[in-house]
Amino acid sequence: MSRPSPDAALDQFLEDLRRRDVATKQLTLARHFLRHLLSTLRDLPQDGIGYRKASELTLRNFPDDAQFVNLIREFFPYWSGETTAAPAPRPAAVAAPAAIASSGTLAAAGEASSLDEALRRMEADPWSQTTLAQLERHIHQLKCLGRYIEELRKAGFDDANVALRLKLVKLLLYSIRDSAANTDSYRGGVDKVLVLFPRQDRWHIFVSLAREFFYFLAGDPEAPSKVQKQLGTADLQGLMAA
Repeated sequence: MSRPSPDAALDQFLEDLRRRDVATKQLTLARHFLRHLLSTLRDLPQDGIGYRKASELTLRNFPDDAQFVNLIREFFPYWSGETTAAPAPRPAAVAAPAAIASSGTLAAAGEASSLDEALRRMEADPWSQTTLAQLERHIHQLKCLGRYIEELRKAGFDDANVALRLKLVKLLLYSIRDSAANTDSYRGGVDKVLVLFPRQDRWHIFVSLAREFFYFLAGDPEAPSKVQKQLGTADLQGLMAA
């Protein structure tokens, strides 16, 4: 089966989303994300391995959101030429909210038409490359984040302050997601994130935030006492402002 051009595959995919009554906002987001994916694919092998690598690289530049993973799964058969006609609308898809993340995962292995197709889709999914060590590290981080949030609320911080701290700490953890879990990696992650903030005179705010969370990540029983109560919502907002 011949493979369509990237632009033709994208056009067909977006047209099928329209037939499924996906909202205009989600269509725009899908087009933006998949154009990034196709741009990354240009310099990689045009096969399942290349698609998987391009997916991993593209996801690094977008928020950690299941809808982007779903887009990668659903678009693969279009890109590879396995989908040649628009699928008939399914009742569940019509009844679901008009959002890509909830409109059905056409690329799920259980819906593949052959074993070979299911294996290709699996190999193109970042899920298949996740190691036990990565999962264990992620679980540990989530538990630490949960304890951190709990202590912030006990300390009396408002929702906006907690949300900002959580967002910045998650960015730090995201920057070291592929690194060994040690102090040097954590410091390196702090350095990576610092350069993203536009004003160096505010970098100390993030350093203080990273320092307080490190005690939670390390499982220090005294971690609650390390929370920087002087870091107000305005300070955190100013850190990210130009």
